[in-house]
Amino acid sequence: MRCKLCNSFVFLVILSIAFSLDDSKWLINRIKRSEGTELILDEVNYDKWARPPTADGSATTVSVRIYVYFLGAIEAQNLQYTAHILVRYRWLDSRLSHSNGVIEGEETLRNKLWTPHLYLVNEHDSTIMGTGKEDVLVSIQTDGTVLYSFRLKMKLLCLMDLQKFPFDDQKCPLELESWGYNTSQLVLDWEKDTPISVNKELQLTEYSLVDSWTNKSTNDYSFINHEKGNINLDNSKFSGNYSTLTVHFHLEREIGHYIMDYYVPSIFLVVVSWVSFWLDPNAVPGRTTLGTSTMLTFITLSRNIGSSLPKVSYIKATEYWFLLCTVFIFGSLVEFAFVNSIWRRKQTVEVKKKNSKYILKSTLTPQQKRKAYGRPEDRSLPTSTESLSSNQNRGSVQTLSITSISKDPLPYNIPVEEERHAKKSISKGVFTMTPQEVAQWIDRRSRLFFPLAFVFFNCVYWIFVWF
Repeated sequence: MRCKLCNSFVFLVILSIAFSLDDSKWLINRIKRSEGTELILDEVNYDKWARPPTADGSATTVSVRIYVYFLGAIEAQNLQYTAHILVRYRWLDSRLSHSNGVIEGEETLRNKLWTPHLYLVNEHDSTIMGTGKEDVLVSIQTDGTVLYSFRLKMKLLCLMDLQKFPFDDQKCPLELESWGYNTSQLVLDWEKDTPISVNKELQLTEYSLVDSWTNKSTNDYSFINHEKGNINLDNSKFSGNYSTLTVHFHLEREIGHYIMDYYVPSIFLVVVSWVSFWLDPNAVPGRTTLGTSTMLTFITLSRNIGSSLPKVSYIKATEYWFLLCTVFIFGSLVEFAFVNSIWRRKQTVEVKKKNSKYILKSTLTPQQKRKAYGRPEDRSLPTSTESLSSNQNRGSVQTLSITSISKDPLPYNIPVEEERHAKKSISKGVFTMTPQEVAQWIDRRSRLFFPLAFVFFNCVYWIFVWF
């Protein structure tokens, strides 16, 4: 038993010594690298505020590569999105050439070197990921090439076009630009080999990443000729062209949520409003309740869908859809009010033919205008016995003579030609419909007209949002 305890103790001692030796080696190597860096910097009298010199005096070139870990939290309300990325800068600083192998360090080493002053143009907020210094990595090659890498978590502005929301796609940029050096001093360029890489397992909640690409450009910050006091802004060190690198993310919105939670329910509500056409025109409580309840439900549904969007000056696709559905639901209410008012009329409707044109015309035309003849009280009556004769010199039409109001069955004269015309019209026949028949006829036509019109406007709408 004692032998086993002794063996275990010896094993632990040996293991601790081994780990101590490894830690010592790591610490010694770290000290050597630090001392090597200090020696290099001291030998060349390194000035971290001075830009790396070039052989021909041209601008320093900084090559950039970006790896995208994550894209998400795209906030349309604030016009911004979140990104987690790894950025790596590469440039040549001939003052740091050495023969001691690759020197690596973290934030402490970076603070001793010259680094390019770059910033995110469309940045809303950004922080270096992690809390330790290990989130920054710097390595110096033997030829003086410096690799500076760091991880960023940031919120970037994205000016979104929401005209086709929720069938929209957005192109959100990530812009890097030189801050302290114009193009005569520093030029930004993308790495020729894979300048942008995206995590293959990247999953977004509301969007899908369709594509990403890079481009480079220059921004002109030359000031207009203007002097403020004794300072000429044209000669400012900040005027001139500045090198810019941009990554574009093409994002396409996933529409499944909106189809199932907004469009399908709204279509059902419009269809439900048409049930009113199958109810009796005199069923006031049922048809009124059906129309108002569908209208209020649809308005509530539409308010929820647009609550997460910013207030914009143009009309979005969802608002066109809202207007379309509102017109059809409100139209069913108006149709009910119309047929109910007809249903409650007492007088029959006379029509020439039983088709839409004549039925609607006769229904909408006031009763007095539809009466051509047969209403003696509307005409002026002779007050004394007189003889109405034709004027032979003028060649007017023949008239009937009236000698006495009490003896003549007709109280006034009808020209012969008009009398013949009236008889001819009556011989053709006039159809009569009761108000109830007219109301039911309008309901039957509405059962066909409303669905066909809704299908037509749907075709126009979906062509608009998809193309």
